[in-house]
Formats: sequence, C-alpha cells, structure tokens
Amino acid sequence: MIPTPRRQLAALLLLASILCHAQATPPALDAAPVAHINGAPVHALTLRALLHQARDQPGHPSADAVLAEIVADRLQARWARERFSAAQLYPAGTVGFAPGVGVDERLGGLLRSMHASELDAALRALPGAIEAIYPLAPATLERLFGAPGALRLGYDFTPDQAALAARTPLLRYRLGKTEPVILSVLDVFERQNVQGRMEFFNRRMDFIAHQARLRVAGLFVLDWASRRFGAAAVADLRQALDEQEAVRGALRLYGLAEGAEAHSPLQAALARQVTQADVNAFYSAHKDQFRRTDKVRARHIRVASEALAKHIAAEVAAGQDFALLARRHSLAPNGKRGGDLGWVRQTAVPGWLAALALQQPAGQVSTPFRAPVGPSAPATWDIVLVAQRIDGFYPPGSETVRYMARKAIAHERARAEFTDARIALVRAAKVDMPSRLPGATGAP
Repeated sequence: MIPTPRRQLAALLLLASILCHAQATPPALDAAPVAHINGAPVHALTLRALLHQARDQPGHPSADAVLAEIVADRLQARWARERFSAAQLYPAGTVGFAPGVGVDERLGGLLRSMHASELDAALRALPGAIEAIYPLAPATLERLFGAPGALRLGYDFTPDQAALAARTPLLRYRLGKTEPVILSVLDVFERQNVQGRMEFFNRRMDFIAHQARLRVAGLFVLDWASRRFGAAAVADLRQALDEQEAVRGALRLYGLAEGAEAHSPLQAALARQVTQADVNAFYSAHKDQFRRTDKVRARHIRVASEALAKHIAAEVAAGQDFALLARRHSLAPNGKRGGDLGWVRQTAVPGWLAALALQQPAGQVSTPFRAPVGPSAPATWDIVLVAQRIDGFYPPGSETVRYMARKAIAHERARAEFTDARIALVRAAKVDMPSRLPGATGAP
C-alpha cells in the first residue's frame, strides 16, 4: 500500500521525535564557533550550510571566502536596516511571499539538502503525529472568506476576518513528547503568496489541508535541526540567511542587483548630482563607449509582399547582384539606380529607413522590414544592403553622451558607496577567527 501524504508526514514527525531525543546533545563540530563578530559567535553550522549553498557558484568559493561573506553580510545587514525601512528592503510583490516566510523556506530547503538521508530515514518510519485535521463549517467559511463568487479587489483578511482566522483551528500536531500544538487558519494563510490566498478564498479545502501539512513538515525540519545541532546554531543560520536577504535588498536599492539599475531611486539621485565637468571627464576617459556609426553607403529594395522580400533577400545572400535585383523588383523611385541611397548620415532624428541602414553591418543583406505606414497606406517591405560604414563618436556635448555618462557615473558612485561601506564596517568591527576553520569542507 502506498502511504498517503498524511501517513508520510506522521511518520516523518514521529521518527523525528525519536531521532531528536536520541541526539539531544548537538555535535561538537556544529556547536563550535568559527568566528566572533564584536563578541557574538558565528556557528560552524552556518559556515557549513552556506558553503554547501555556494557549492555550485563559479570558482567554488573556499571556506575562508564564504566566512568572509558571512561576516560582511552580518555587519552590512545591520547598516542597511538602519538606513532603509523594511518596506524598502523587502518590497511587497504582487505575487511574492512575506520576507520571513521566504527565509524560513530557504532555511528548511537548505537543511533538507544537507541532510536528505537522515530526513528520508525519518520519513520511512511511518508512525503518526498529526492528531487531528479540523473541518471548516460552511458558516465559518463564509465568515472567513465572504460569499462564494463575490467580486474582490484583493485577497487579504480584514481585521475582523484575521481575528476569526486566528481563533479557527485547522490542524493539531505533536512533535515528540511536547504538548500538542494547534495550527490556525491564520497561521497557514499568512504564509501564502497571492495565488495561495486566492485558493483560500476559493475554498479549496484540499489545498488548505495540504498547505497545513507542509507547514507542519517545515516545523518538523526546524525542530529536528534544533535538537540535532542546537537551537542557537539553527537561529544563527536563519539569521545569516535573513542577512543575505537584507544585503540583497540594499543592492537592489543601490541599483547593483541584476535588472535593478533602471528602478533605483538612489542611482537616480546620484545621476542628478553629476555635473557637466563630470560628464566631460568621463567622456575623455571612456571615449570608446561613445562610438557610433557616422554614415553608411547603402542600397535598398522596396516590394509589396513579404514573401517576395524574403525571396530577394535569399537571392542576395546566395550571391545575386543587389543592384540588378533592385532594378528588376524595387517599387522605390531609386530602383532604376539599383536602389542606391548614397551616403546615409547620422542625424539627430534619422528617418526610419536611415535608422535601419545605420544599424546594419557592412556586406550583409538585412532581413525584410515592413515600412511603418499608416493603416490606409499599402504595406511595403524593405531590404537593405550596406556596402561601407564610417564610424565615429557621439559629440561630447550631445544629449546622448550626457545621458549615458550620467548613468555610468551614477552606477560607479553607487557601487563605490556600497563597497566602501562594506569595507569600512569590516575594518571597524572586532572579528576573531581561528587559524584553522573546523569542519570547513562543506560536506554535511
């Protein structure tokens, strides 16, 4: 007989209690500190776990490198929280989980990854520890989630609904010899993202019961780890993961995380402080970043169907003479001249065909492009062939240079401010490390 999820979880929990009582004394290795930061310990479990987490990173960071990151993150997370609010560091996403939930999930997932065999053994034991799952009466469901099918602007509890959800039991469980614990509807609801909250409001009882069981499984992992390694070591690891999130939040605010630059208010403020003298100096030092195509010698062919345009482009790519094909097929007035556009020069606002020609590499026929004509005008497709390109530089006083330089300077200053703060925090702290890191191999 294949065990049901309930039987599996019950087995996991009860065997966990047996294992935990048998190993109530934390292993000396994970209880030992690997560093002290201003007198507070960093536990060996934290180093071992984050070294395990970093195993797939490029370069395979050493234990020393990972420990240095732990120390710097611990100091800079406090620095970040003093400067930014929780809402700034952990912006509420439309579909995201609460920050604490995300840290708990990372903690549980990391512990499961490190100790899969021990947890699998617990799962196979099969005794039961979920003592009751409470059905929710229709009247309670309506008070919690409103009338079925009602139009909603969001999926959050009102204060009255939250108070009722906190009083409404969903599941009773017991870990080992501890007293039974009740999970309320609110306990499970608050750990959902927006899709999960929608399922609650849609009264998906199978989903709700499954989420309750998952929550108990997560609590089991934390309980098992606390007995196995000590509550202080597990709390230290959770703190380190939370500090990673705070530092990532600060990186986003500084525009230094991937994709965050365009949305960074700090970089925008730094960009407004850039002077023209700063722009001129950056232009002189990084002139190669401002290259552009000044002019191209080009031809084009204009036809009335995409199929014909593709056929002509294929013929040119196969070696047919572009000018001959232009004389034969092009609808443009310069078709009789072999589609010659002459020298197409860079201007402040080039036309669409000029802009297309200026972007093409020399000697390679373009794919067909549909002309941007109005809805009542007949559709046409253009093919461009550039014979020669003359490159130059954007003028130092142009708006393009100013825009690009201001962004680059602001990014450099944001990175310098963040990095300088990180270095200064570490230098100012009292960090004690042993000469040899205990158990720093990364193996569980």
